Amino acid sequence: MLGALLLIALLPVMAHAADPALAGSISPGISSSPASDIVMANNTISVGIHLIDMYNFEYTAGRYTYDMYVFFFWTDPTISTADWYLRNGYPTYPGAKLLVDQDKSGRLKWELYRVRATLATPIEPTDYPFDSVTLPVSIELLTHNYPATLVWMPNETGIDAGFSNVGWSRPSYTLTSSVSHYPLGWDAPRADMNIVMARSPFGAFMKSIFTPLIFCFVAAVCFLFRMHDAPAFTLRVGITTSMLVSAVLFSFAEQGSIPPFSRLTFFHAVMVSAILFIALGLVLTVIGYAEWMRTSDREHVDRLNRLGFVISVTVPILLFAILHFVL
Repeated sequence: MLGALLLIALLPVMAHAADPALAGSISPGISSSPASDIVMANNTISVGIHLIDMYNFEYTAGRYTYDMYVFFFWTDPTISTADWYLRNGYPTYPGAKLLVDQDKSGRLKWELYRVRATLATPIEPTDYPFDSVTLPVSIELLTHNYPATLVWMPNETGIDAGFSNVGWSRPSYTLTSSVSHYPLGWDAPRADMNIVMARSPFGAFMKSIFTPLIFCFVAAVCFLFRMHDAPAFTLRVGITTSMLVSAVLFSFAEQGSIPPFSRLTFFHAVMVSAILFIALGLVLTVIGYAEWMRTSDREHVDRLNRLGFVISVTVPILLFAILHFVL
């Protein structure tokens, strides 16, 4: 029953797919002719990012490294260069932000950078282990008191076909532009490329959910052992106790894979319910054997065992529903 509820809860996650509206790959080379989505206006710099690959993703710390091309186009003769920086990170090493090409001889001016950057973002693991993460690239301009604006070139922005993060889906992304307001009246034009990836459902299930379900299955088999038989009672207590200890230890071990969280995660709801199911089975076993020693009534003990099984299944399912869907 617990497994059935978990399967129902996982169906929307397993049906989830990455956004198919991914921009196509672009060549890092810059054409001498303007791109179709460059804003040809003064005070405006158009920005594009070609994301090549990702390295060193640390889920618990929210850190990751992107390898990418960043390019800027503008026509305003007052702007001599795109003086920009990474808002949510820094170049991985000195020289990791490299101006590889530029052309400022004509009306359309542009700069092309090759960047390897270590970035960071907070991760809320509410749906762990079936969660998705948003890992942005955030760029800001230093305007030097000039009223410049920063806009995206959607047709010239994309993710390389070879981009891969093992265990996670093919990424999708959204583009946003805004202005960051800082003290002393300093404003910085800002552009965010928000890359979204979902964890592989099968891998997540096998790593974090399959094991507690096995613990519950083994504990459920113990309900078949007769409590009025002393050897069966001893075996039932031993197996159920070992499953309870194993579930608790597994929960502690998995904590190292989860970032700090502000509310109960899907994994914790599963583990609390699984531990409660096993614990109720152990309590029922002790009560049933005590009743047998008191009454020597097999039918009474068998009825108690059946009723205890129903309670042991129903209560964890209700608790799981409350923890996951209500709290």
